[in-house]
Amino acid sequence: MMAHTPIPFDVLGLGYASDDFLAITAEITPFDHDPGTLSAFMRDGGGPVSTALAALARLGAHVAYLGPLGDDPSGQYLLQRYEDAGIDTRHIEIQPGRRTPACIVLVEEETGQRSINTYRGDLQSIQITDAMCDDLRSTRFLHIDGHFIEAVEPAAKMVHEAGGQVVFDANRPRRHIERHLACTDILIAASSFPKAATGISDLSEASRRLMEAGPSTVVTTLGADGCFCVTAEEEFHVPGFPVEVVDTTGAGDAFHGGFLFGLLQDGWSLRQVARLANAVGALNCRRLGGRQALPTRDEVQRLMKQYP
Repeated sequence: MMAHTPIPFDVLGLGYASDDFLAITAEITPFDHDPGTLSAFMRDGGGPVSTALAALARLGAHVAYLGPLGDDPSGQYLLQRYEDAGIDTRHIEIQPGRRTPACIVLVEEETGQRSINTYRGDLQSIQITDAMCDDLRSTRFLHIDGHFIEAVEPAAKMVHEAGGQVVFDANRPRRHIERHLACTDILIAASSFPKAATGISDLSEASRRLMEAGPSTVVTTLGADGCFCVTAEEEFHVPGFPVEVVDTTGAGDAFHGGFLFGLLQDGWSLRQVARLANAVGALNCRRLGGRQALPTRDEVQRLMKQYP
């Protein structure tokens, strides 16, 4: 694992990681049917927080993952993927005899939309160590994804006491959702989450209801249509960017990484942050896999200049 350095982290990620197996197909073959054909197949690292950290590292941020991996082949693979991506691994907890989550992702050739089936594994929540405490008290942001609430609550408390913020990637209501929201400063939700969590169809009203649970800012991702941002003072839509889509896997996770990177820029408005996040998420759809097309800062700037 990487040697410890005294440089404070821009972002620490505490969440879920998966070993992803992805394929492109013209159609999903029904059960008890002749085999279908895959036009492409690959393996990649996955998980909401993990992919967001990979996006941040690609853009130049200093990041680390706090989370568990099994000592199985999937855990070994993901550990190497973190190191290859430039994500600090000092706080990863390898759990002997435990199985790491894995996903089978089938991508529709015509649209780039995907079907995901997940093996959850049997990892346990990590324990917050003294070394983690030091880094939590110096980081600017903690990124969470609805897992490991037993570790999230003390971690968020330390981040807040030191003046940092917590960003929550919410793709669907999960167990302990209220406790996660109570820890959150900035909620970035999938398009279906606000209604699913509140029962309210109107996105503006649902976002403001979610703010009552803890967040001061609610951002809803809308796929190719960009995102919708709500704070106590304002609400607005930021349009997306047109790109040729191969696979939408990891687009939302890349958006979160881009959003966090925007938050790291001094003096940026929420609109500027959201626009950069839209560009990062769009560019990540160019290849098969959740991390294969993560853009550099130059690529993001070129796309934003192309569509001023």
